[in-house]
Amino acid sequence: MKKLMLILIVLITACNPPAEKESKKVQEGAGFFLPIEGETFVVATDSITNIWKDYIKAHNEQDLEAIMAMNSDSIKIDGPDGRIIKGKEMHKAALSEWFAAQNPKWTIYWAMPYKAVNGGEEWIIAGHQVKMMVDGKEVTKLQMIDGEIANGKITRFYVYSKDVATTEKEEVQAAE
Repeated sequence: MKKLMLILIVLITACNPPAEKESKKVQEGAGFFLPIEGETFVVATDSITNIWKDYIKAHNEQDLEAIMAMNSDSIKIDGPDGRIIKGKEMHKAALSEWFAAQNPKWTIYWAMPYKAVNGGEEWIIAGHQVKMMVDGKEVTKLQMIDGEIANGKITRFYVYSKDVATTEKEEVQAAE
């Protein structure tokens, strides 16, 4: 009888499907992006960081051909002054002019690659110190750049810039 009861219990429980797991998707990542409801982000790989380092190196060397090879054909750049650059040719012309006029040099001082959890887009956000010549004087700016990288190419980026205040010592030396 005990065997029959045990078999009966096993059969009854085996016929009941296991409790359904909650169908609600567990939120991965952090943050948000208003244009895409529910999008969050996680840290991406340093392969993205390395692409950005190479891109900045090409800028410091003023190697327009290397820069253009790293750009997507439809690159879009939102500059800190509100100017929008679209496409490789417009980017090349703007850089040629800037390199000749101000000889900018970048130093990356922080970087964080990140990836959209739902959409899969890969980005880098990085802080840079940029030194350039303006009216014969060296000027330093801090720039934060948020750039999207797809298939190893820079597709778009946004540049935010801050002037660096001169120190009192520099102000005194300038006045002498």
